Amino acid sequence: MDKIMDKLLTTGISLAGGFAATKAFEFVWKQATGEETPKGADEDEISLRKALIFAISSSAISAGVQVLSQRGAKASMRKIKGAYQDPSEV
Repeated sequence: MDKIMDKLLTTGISLAGGFAATKAFEFVWKQATGEETPKGADEDEISLRKALIFAISSSAISAGVQVLSQRGAKASMRKIKGAYQDPSEV
């Protein structure tokens, strides 16, 4: 049961963190470049430099969100387990 709860919590935190990070990255990209994020594969007007900067930075953010969400889920599970642990077992 703990593994299922851990997986569900990790998935939920990852989805929420990923959504928030995507929105924040899109906002920062728009402020920095004045353009929308390059999402389409057929966007020929975007320079190779911008495409690479976008790809590298969005990948780095995604990896960071993944690591932080896993750590956050594990910390949350420890708190949940600690709150419901029988005091006589300690």
